[in-house]
Amino acid sequence: MNKETLNHPLTPVALRKINDEITVQLAPSSELDLPELNRILAERDDIVKAHLKTLSDEDKRAFARAEIPVNDKLKELAQSLLQSAKDDVSKFIQSQAAVKKYK
Repeated sequence: MNKETLNHPLTPVALRKINDEITVQLAPSSELDLPELNRILAERDDIVKAHLKTLSDEDKRAFARAEIPVNDKLKELAQSLLQSAKDDVSKFIQSQAAVKKYK
């Protein structure tokens, strides 16, 4: 995921900074720190909510329309990470069962 995926023309500066942090966390060269990513995503949510409170109704709608694809991408990412974790746990359990067979 890159900055262009998370930012759009209506992205405020504070949100751009958080999106940069998300991009760094998800860079292929960095080790994923799930608690830190969770913290950043929670902060992103707070910033989006606070920003919406400052907008007129028309601007809220425009911002929300621009944010929907970003939110969908982040949701896909979360689902992917969850599935990966489930797969890892499943493989671990299978490995444990195999070890018990050979004892």
